[in-house]
Amino acid sequence: MQYANILTGGIGCGKSTVAKLLELHGFQIIDADIISREAMNEKKDCIIQSFGDEIIESNEKSDEIIINRTKLGQIIFNDKNKKTLLEDILHPLIQSKILYQCNKIESKKVPYFVEIPLYFESRFEYKARYVICVYTTRENQIQRVQQRNNLCLEEAIKRVDSQIDIEIKKKKSDFIIENLSDLKSLQKNIESFLQSFLPLFS
Repeated sequence: MQYANILTGGIGCGKSTVAKLLELHGFQIIDADIISREAMNEKKDCIIQSFGDEIIESNEKSDEIIINRTKLGQIIFNDKNKKTLLEDILHPLIQSKILYQCNKIESKKVPYFVEIPLYFESRFEYKARYVICVYTTRENQIQRVQQRNNLCLEEAIKRVDSQIDIEIKKKKSDFIIENLSDLKSLQKNIESFLQSFLPLFS
């Protein structure tokens, strides 16, 4: 993909905030999390068959079967084999959907971003021009995850440590957008990034 660029980072780094700010600059964003939810809905029968009725969310207002993502997340967080099983069910469809959206945007011949939180952790390949990492310190990650998800310190550390270390992601990326303090600083860092990034497509 000539105009696709991966937007990634660690949990609590502020990827979604950066994606929204890039949208305000006029860039199109493909959100892998949204696509993942679509894929989960399409594959829910297979997922329930593989993981059991315990992941079904009770829904008194409708007969529609809904998967409780929190319960499913707890299962795969504590069992690597179950995590691999879910990836095998979902990721081929997710990859296909991302590729479909990329192909539609490529014809415009302008840079765009594919937000993939677990890009470096994924066993599946995504071809792109550049990889941009939204970066903050591990300490910031833990604090933000703890506050956002209302978790104890130990649980927040587990969530952060379940992913590849942010310093490794930083080294593997082509561009870094630092998100170390407030929104105003982040906006300045995005503008600085775009000054270096956009000429590469002119």
